[in-house]
Amino acid sequence: MIATWKRRRLRRFATRWIAVLLPLTVLLLGERAWAYPWMIRHGYTVCSTCHVDPSGAGLMTLYGRAQSELLLRTRYGDPPPDEDPMKLGGFAFGAVPLPEELLLQADVRGLALRVEPPSPAPGVTRLILMQADLAAGVIVDRFRASASLGYAHEGALAASVTHGEGDRLVSRQHWAGIVLGEDDAFMLRAGRMNLPFGLRAIEHTLWTKAATRTDVNAAQQHGVALSYASEAWRMEAMGILGNFQLSPPELRERGYAAYVERAFSQSAAVGVSSLITYADHDVAAKRPVLRQAHGAFARLVPAKPVVIMTEGDLLVRSPTGAPSEIGATGMLQVDVEPLQGLHLIATGELLSEDFSTRPASVGGGLSVQWFFLPHADVRFDFNHRNVPVGDGRAGVTSLLGQIHVFF
Repeated sequence: MIATWKRRRLRRFATRWIAVLLPLTVLLLGERAWAYPWMIRHGYTVCSTCHVDPSGAGLMTLYGRAQSELLLRTRYGDPPPDEDPMKLGGFAFGAVPLPEELLLQADVRGLALRVEPPSPAPGVTRLILMQADLAAGVIVDRFRASASLGYAHEGALAASVTHGEGDRLVSRQHWAGIVLGEDDAFMLRAGRMNLPFGLRAIEHTLWTKAATRTDVNAAQQHGVALSYASEAWRMEAMGILGNFQLSPPELRERGYAAYVERAFSQSAAVGVSSLITYADHDVAAKRPVLRQAHGAFARLVPAKPVVIMTEGDLLVRSPTGAPSEIGATGMLQVDVEPLQGLHLIATGELLSEDFSTRPASVGGGLSVQWFFLPHADVRFDFNHRNVPVGDGRAGVTSLLGQIHVFF
């Protein structure tokens, strides 16, 4: 009887930990494709050269797809003399010719996840479809437009366009705009867009992305944005009208987000970010909340194989009728490319949501990402984070394996 009671108690304990930590880990460690700030190692200090979004991420231009073939993937020997990177890098490996005015891109990412919660709860292994999106873009004279539609079995609730807890359609971005100025340096856009803030990295679950709510997975907002890009400067400011795909309307945030980055050379760029939003009802606080994030970020190339990226942000939450919560988050990441297409990555993080009441959380990880074929890459991550669970904290260790293919 005693042994049976202990087994039942252990099962209840394990079930409780798994229910808390597994969804948290999926949210913390999943990734979405195509935002590589380390492209500065190749002299690319601006993002609009390779992406339709002037601040980077998402749908690539024809030039960007060609550069993915030339610079991203491992090259095995000398290329054939008749190789055309514009064709092989094109949609469906160049098998489906498209007019220059039309851009298409399909991304599929699968994830194998192993989570090790605190003992004695058992580990859990899952296979997850992280991404299945189709994006389209139009470039006609000065007109620009982009939209994506995808399938999500779980997660990405803020990007949903259909109802239900699972098996939903999601649209992460849909916007239209025009380029302005003699050299097309300015772009004015309206629609659902990534928020202009900090480093736009694929690791959308970094605390600098999650705590500021500026990730590229599902944190996009509807609004109006004006961007500028030149050889030395990159900046964007967005008036946030709210996420119209989120209901009820009281949950929607309104305000602004902006960044300015100065490239002092082709190997060093430093920027600052600012964000202020207000929501009539915050789910966690259960009342109106004014939220702020202000910080700085940098990208440095001490030697071409090495890129150092860092970001630090001050966090302020001011619930109506309650004391403000002041905290901070930061990250430091080193990306080393010893062989073209092979990246060895080390990341360190910290997060304090409120200096006065909550101790800081720390985390770190080691990753290997390999762009091994045209339009394909694999990534392996070992991550450990000290995260809050209930009234205490627990260490969560995760092993991830991902494969990403785009067409």
